[in-house]
Amino acid sequence: MSTFIKKLENKLMPIAGKLAQQPHLGAIRDAYISFMPFIIVGSILLVISSFPSEHYKIFMAETFGQNWANTIEIPFNAIFSTMAIFISFLVAYRLAERYNIDRLSAGILSLSSFLIVTPFLQIENIGTVISTEWLGSKGLFIAMIGALLWTELFTWLIRKNIVIKMPEGVPPAVQQSFAALIPALVILIFALIIRQLFAHTEYQTIHRFIYEFVAAPIRHFGTSYIGAILTVFSINILWSVGINSGSMVNGILRPFWLENQAENLTAMQNGLTPPHVITEQFFDMIWMGGSGSTLALVLAMLIFARSQHAKKVSRLAIGSSIFNINEPVLFGLPVILNPIMLIPFNLAPLIITTVQYLAMSLELVATTTGVYIPWTLPPVISGFIVTGHISGAIIQILNLLIAAMIYLPFFRIIDAQYRQKEQGL
Repeated sequence: MSTFIKKLENKLMPIAGKLAQQPHLGAIRDAYISFMPFIIVGSILLVISSFPSEHYKIFMAETFGQNWANTIEIPFNAIFSTMAIFISFLVAYRLAERYNIDRLSAGILSLSSFLIVTPFLQIENIGTVISTEWLGSKGLFIAMIGALLWTELFTWLIRKNIVIKMPEGVPPAVQQSFAALIPALVILIFALIIRQLFAHTEYQTIHRFIYEFVAAPIRHFGTSYIGAILTVFSINILWSVGINSGSMVNGILRPFWLENQAENLTAMQNGLTPPHVITEQFFDMIWMGGSGSTLALVLAMLIFARSQHAKKVSRLAIGSSIFNINEPVLFGLPVILNPIMLIPFNLAPLIITTVQYLAMSLELVATTTGVYIPWTLPPVISGFIVTGHISGAIIQILNLLIAAMIYLPFFRIIDAQYRQKEQGL
């Protein structure tokens, strides 16, 4: 087993290292991290307006008026209905940052190009306005891919010196603005050509073409049960050799989760059952204590540990594990590169993912509403908040028990080994 783990480490470590340093994936990940606080704030406001209690809603209506919920949801709607605009700017900004070129110009060019390829509507007595259909979660794929392509083209033009050069002594801000002039002209004309080419097809826009042929199939598979299992497996198998893989894998799949979450939020606003099981919050419910659902292991250690080493590790790890930080137990027991503990570390999340998916699909447990939460929110509380129902908390308690039972036999082997060493046997 140890030989297998060593081979796995040798194979995965170089691949994961290259992926972690890959500038495009890194730019997408950093863009979503930058935008995440605003998403969380919008979600908190939606929780306040949609808290699942009739007594609460009556109290709020009597205190703040009948339209209090509509008023408090304005920031939420403003953020979620224009999400693609922000991501278009942020991805380009973060990629330009990695290339050490003008970040603001890259971000503005990406945003401008995104708006150029987005369809307009003709409204009587108002005139031409941009269609809002693609400004929210449906436009995220084009926003991201476009941002990467426009920034690559902008970088190439800059590095080839296809720019207007200003005399020495001109302020740097002025130099940068004029340096971006020719690249901006080229990129915006290119975006316009793309718009006009697709206008003469049955799809009318590049948004609809990409959405139907690329984004929708990837989203369908990525947010299926098989996609969920592969996601959990990928994160855990990389963590098995010490690679912090959560942000890397999440950064790739988050755009597809976001659209499911947006549709769940819309359903909740309209008093309907959220239609999608797989969202980012589905996985937040799985990672109790962090990757590997190690809160279950720490709880088992607190109750059943006999060796002094395991007892000390469990006491040190319990505080951080409650807030989903599990480095103390991963490296303290250890779990990482431990052939015995890596079996339940990879198996437990797969089992509880299956249990939770089946429970939600069969409507035994409420699906996640799409509300965003900080990843450090403790389990059970998080389950209740993201589902808006007590069943979300109950399934997390059940999952903790299942995971603890999977971990326990393997932990006892490790604990007995430590016990023998401590007794000098």
